[in-house]
Amino acid sequence: MVTINLVILGPAGSGKSTLTANFGKWIQKELGFKVSYVNLDPGAEYLPYRPDYDIRSLVTVKEVMKREKLGPNGAIIRCMDIMMENIDKVVKKISGLKSDYRLIDTPGQMEPFTFRRIGPELVSKLSDLGSVISLFLVDSVLASSVTGLIVVELMGLVVQLRLLAPTLIILNKADLLRVSFDIEKLLTDPEYLTKALNKDMKEGLINDLMLFLGEAILQYFQASRLIKISAKECKGFEALYDLIHETFCTCGDLT
Repeated sequence: MVTINLVILGPAGSGKSTLTANFGKWIQKELGFKVSYVNLDPGAEYLPYRPDYDIRSLVTVKEVMKREKLGPNGAIIRCMDIMMENIDKVVKKISGLKSDYRLIDTPGQMEPFTFRRIGPELVSKLSDLGSVISLFLVDSVLASSVTGLIVVELMGLVVQLRLLAPTLIILNKADLLRVSFDIEKLLTDPEYLTKALNKDMKEGLINDLMLFLGEAILQYFQASRLIKISAKECKGFEALYDLIHETFCTCGDLT
């Protein structure tokens, strides 16, 4: 089996570290595969798993703040640059972890990792050594409205275009999600999407823009489905694993 690298991204508080810990345990217990854990967050104070490779052995936000007299935001950006300067060393450490799955936990702030050079370069180098899928995790509260769901899908598309890797959009804390619309139907039925948006918004330029973006999303993501999980309660993991596995199916159909 070729090693599969799962790069877990998402906004702060979306549950990336919890998913890394619990999904890894689930894969080991339920499927019997060997899992390695990677922490790429130099600012992490606590991790719910024991990393097999920890970027904090190379650099930490605290030491950069102290050494270079930077605030927390400037320090995390500087840490990403230091990771980039040492990318071959980092990739060698990660690729040296012999396992079926490597779960790669990224910084709490996704922007410095995704939109600076380190994210795309790291994913590219890992892709040369094995299979890579990015798991874009968001708090389900962001998808509690029709417009919010469209924004979530657009964010996932941006991540995929930036990293140039297959990207699965995952709604976490789904047990807390309360919506008045059918999410699956919204992402597959243009007529239903139009009616839902017209009900959710007032007429005007913004409504027209959301309709345009919604229809574009339907065309682009028509072969994919949205996964709803609870990383804390370990719910939805089977559906998530199935979609990860299907991503590498030769037919390419993710429905």
